[in-house]
Amino acid sequence: MTRYHIGVDSTDSATMGMCTTYLGAVLLEKLSDIPLELLSPPELIRLNPNVPWKTRGNGAVCLRFEGPDGLWEDILFILENTIWNMSVFEDPQTNPGCVIVQGEVPESFKEIYQRALHEILDLDMVKEVGFTADAILKGWKNERGLIGALAAVGADLSEHTYEAILYRPGGVKDRERKVDISSLQKATNSYPTTFFNVDEKGDPVCIPHSPCPVILGIRGVDPSDCLEALKLVEAEGYERWVLWKTNQHTDSHIEMVDDISELKPYSSISAEVIVDSLPKYRDGGHLFFTVKDNGDHTAVCAAYEPTKEFRGKISGLAPGDRIRVWGSVRKEDVPDITINLEKIEIKDLIGQYSDSNPRCPKCNGSTGSMGKGQGLRCKKCGYRGEEMTPIREKVERSLKIGLIEPPPDAWRHLFKPSSIPELKEKPYNGPWWGSGAP
Repeated sequence: MTRYHIGVDSTDSATMGMCTTYLGAVLLEKLSDIPLELLSPPELIRLNPNVPWKTRGNGAVCLRFEGPDGLWEDILFILENTIWNMSVFEDPQTNPGCVIVQGEVPESFKEIYQRALHEILDLDMVKEVGFTADAILKGWKNERGLIGALAAVGADLSEHTYEAILYRPGGVKDRERKVDISSLQKATNSYPTTFFNVDEKGDPVCIPHSPCPVILGIRGVDPSDCLEALKLVEAEGYERWVLWKTNQHTDSHIEMVDDISELKPYSSISAEVIVDSLPKYRDGGHLFFTVKDNGDHTAVCAAYEPTKEFRGKISGLAPGDRIRVWGSVRKEDVPDITINLEKIEIKDLIGQYSDSNPRCPKCNGSTGSMGKGQGLRCKKCGYRGEEMTPIREKVERSLKIGLIEPPPDAWRHLFKPSSIPELKEKPYNGPWWGSGAP
């Protein structure tokens, strides 16, 4: 018996439909028709969210099977036909790739996965890694999907979440889904280990509005709860479902850095910094401020309009405040590096003070300055006593020590919220995919 690890990437389009996870769902059905046994949960792997030529969420899939030796040709035949028939080749951003690894996953693939979370990788280098490991590689168009496919095979899911996705047929392109929102709210309340279903107001955040086949996805930290919650949601037009194991909401794309000079374009980082300028709004409602590290290297932090109330919460920052930032590094701003903020943690706040003039000790009238270095004088009786000096009082800051995050509809796929449930995962022995309703 042989283990077969199958990676697929870049088959969908942000504007024309399809979804690589839907293609993965179809592959689960087709590959089950040959003597293959699913070894582990199907995997949805999110990679570097800053890749400029990503299709939708920069997500690849990996399916791991066990079966008789020598089946790789049958597997490749199914892969080629499915990808050819389902991928959105008309979109210039869509450049499919698939990878088959037989036996154990090479360490070099695991290294590629780690790098693909943080860097822009060279395609020729990745192909060389695959060929050196005797993997089977097949790419279309410019073949860039081979990078994500190979990285997905090497994925480390030691930290993971789950997503139960309900799909409609791939040919349906309507942007609206027929989902009963009250049933979605009930599912959320019934299974608190799930998250990212509805926002604080009860409005859905797990239903896409693109022409893709996904009707909705229930995310959580326990596989059984995700699937049971999905069963409670009333929806129309479904065709199939898959329960994915995934690196979503793990912050696996984040690299911890010590100073701003280490920032690299297209990376996602976390760094402890000091606020260096007052936050200011610019055209479009975007908020910007400067930060510096202990070596006085500087960068611009940006909170864009789609982060909504997150901007207002951090607008009270002041020079001297110590914060930790999480965010992605933009390329086009070198040397003025810009960090697109995902969240911040306030570590320490400077004291802020206000000065006011005292009342006149003679008549209790108001006082005012007579000019620089000339003291105060009563506006009512003219008294000019030396004891009259400005009163300094500490101002209570509107900000508090702790984490500040944007609302759920502004989260990226890999963003790890502070509210993510913490629990010991329960054993799950149920199905991972199926036709019709779950």
